[in-house]
Amino acid sequence: MNAGRWQGGGLICLLTAWVVWPGLSGTPVPGFVPPPVHGGGELAPHLHSALVNAATLPRVHAASIAALPDGRLFSVWFGGGREGGTDVKIYAAKRAAGALAWGEQHVIASPEQTSSDTGLLVRKMGNPVAFVTPRGELWVIYVSVTMGGWATSHLNLLRSPDLGRSWLPATRLVTSPFINLSTLVKGAPVFFDNGDIGVPVYHELAGKFAELLVLSDAGEVRRKVRMDHGRRTLQPVVVVEDGLHATALMRDGAESPPRAWRSKTTDGGRSWSAPQLTDLPNPNSALAALRLDDGRLIAVANDTEDERLRLSLLVSDDDGAHWRAIHCFEDRQEWLGQPLPLKQFRPQLARDLAALGPGPAPAEVAANAEQALCRHGDSCDWQYDYPYLMRADDGEFHLVYTWNRSFVRHLNFNRAWLESKL
Repeated sequence: MNAGRWQGGGLICLLTAWVVWPGLSGTPVPGFVPPPVHGGGELAPHLHSALVNAATLPRVHAASIAALPDGRLFSVWFGGGREGGTDVKIYAAKRAAGALAWGEQHVIASPEQTSSDTGLLVRKMGNPVAFVTPRGELWVIYVSVTMGGWATSHLNLLRSPDLGRSWLPATRLVTSPFINLSTLVKGAPVFFDNGDIGVPVYHELAGKFAELLVLSDAGEVRRKVRMDHGRRTLQPVVVVEDGLHATALMRDGAESPPRAWRSKTTDGGRSWSAPQLTDLPNPNSALAALRLDDGRLIAVANDTEDERLRLSLLVSDDDGAHWRAIHCFEDRQEWLGQPLPLKQFRPQLARDLAALGPGPAPAEVAANAEQALCRHGDSCDWQYDYPYLMRADDGEFHLVYTWNRSFVRHLNFNRAWLESKL
């Protein structure tokens, strides 16, 4: 009898190994699709700026951007009276190929519509991420909450087979067996060579940790892989090197002094190394990153230990362990810890308006910014945060971020401009 038990146990172990061990089952393990190499000639260096959204909302946040196959750009964000308010909706706008100004904004998701589509109550909404799938659909994944705060959130998927002209009903993604709570999204997706899509996500309920959610090209949840265990990492950004190797950079949620975290995979995202601190300061704020053609990493981040007064472009020569700033997109560090009187705030804001580029009228921009940044009529501050960075097929870099809580700013630069900074 004992021999039979041993034989049975051995058979079970062999079958298990055959199923899960790469190569033994005959089913190849999917690998990452490496980033394309962008060759060709370069134009003169350029850096263009524009505001994406209209001045109809007092607060906007958490923008992302995608390049459509026909050369247009598509951006999404959430906006309303305040973050977490029940009036918040997901907005979108497009920019025509070759244009500088963005088109009219419109609502693509609301609490009422999402509740109707999914059959599940939605009271508030948050972070949307937009991207084009390998088979050519435009997707937007966004956060919703039924009750409580962001730690009790869910993810929803909007699909558009015609690249934003129309949308299928939203579906709720089931990402957790624990009553499907606490999965949030912020970072850009990565893609696998079998058509699957890797979405960097994170968990906040009774812990804070980064994860990679893998979806099929039909929107089915394949698996979810932990990048960390504990209460320290949020909002991962995955930067692919080749089919097996990638680096994840993560927002700091607990450490002192605050620094961004780094984790690596050598098996196509199926397992990740224990996160290690980098030397990049991070005031518990989102960051964005890309890998360049020569292997170096660039990031856009609040490279400060406190507050979000500076937004910098940085480069790393050692896969994200060490960073150096090469350009400041925004910098108000001189006002760290010092609320700005309204009489000093207004002329400084007026000087900024001309550099913002196409968008709402300067008076409307100033009014929205003052409403968002000034408390009690005579105590103002600045805030630049939540960058999202992507590179289009033509080699152009596109950055969107929250400008002073009230607008989505879009910066577009080319390789020549970047090389002038490197």
